[in-house]
Amino acid sequence: MATVVPAWGRYDMRLLASFAAAALLGVALSEAALAQSGRFYPECRSARERHSCNCAVANGGRVYEDPHRPGRMRWQSARQGTGAHMAFMACVQGSGYR
Repeated sequence: MATVVPAWGRYDMRLLASFAAAALLGVALSEAALAQSGRFYPECRSARERHSCNCAVANGGRVYEDPHRPGRMRWQSARQGTGAHMAFMACVQGSGYR
């Protein structure tokens, strides 16, 4: 005997997928807004170029301890040529920083 799925069941899955996509978009937009708003990620507070560090962390970069200077932190943007690096450059240039 075949199981009959009610018509509303298909709409529930579409609605759930729509909510998931909206939530993901909201997180992505809030990350960009944080980077451009002047608020900083905690790991970027001690960086000399806080805004660039913030853009890097928001777009796939990382913060790590400098092996040549103990106690100092360094930040690194995403690898050049990737979409994340292009997003980093747009974040930095879009807000007037170098």
